[in-house]
Amino acid sequence: MSNYSIFAVQIIIEDSLYAIKYKDKEYNEFSRLFEDWSDIEFLESFFEEHKQDLQSGFYKNISIEDAVEQTLIEADGLEQLIKKIAVKGKSDDYQNLQTLFKPLNNRDEYPIPDYQKTKVYGSARNSWLRMYAIRIESNTFVITGGAIKLTRTMNERTHLLEELEKLKSVKQALIEEGIIDSDSLIEFFEIKRNYE
Repeated sequence: MSNYSIFAVQIIIEDSLYAIKYKDKEYNEFSRLFEDWSDIEFLESFFEEHKQDLQSGFYKNISIEDAVEQTLIEADGLEQLIKKIAVKGKSDDYQNLQTLFKPLNNRDEYPIPDYQKTKVYGSARNSWLRMYAIRIESNTFVITGGAIKLTRTMNERTHLLEELEKLKSVKQALIEEGIIDSDSLIEFFEIKRNYE
């Protein structure tokens, strides 16, 4: 199967936004991302490790210090926006998570496939922040992970390939368990957690 063993799905916004918690991880993926993206030491280390990508010209030779500052600001805005839209989408068909999350593959827009792999960007024009999720319904999404993406494609770096694997693993688990809506999602993972 996969190296990513799902322990639970945790509620971020009830009846709307959920996040996977993998075994041996302290936080669910939504919380993990915003912890990392608000941690100056983590960000400095990441941008130092990926300095060549950061300064390759795609992001106009931005300094590590400026990249850290931009990430801190953008991450805070993204977290607030996702939560706001998740709540609003419970009663608004025109502004819900589906309007925020875009297809991972730009070619699978319509008809929307079941268990669609999706992504959401940070607010900056050329944002490197990415959060990945599986769409269950128009306002029901399961966060599988996320990353800072400094390259054109996800196939160019190990940390991004890991995110593709998480999307694939979670999608397969949801399909195998017949998860089709919020109720079946919570029911399955509540039962699973009780048997762990």
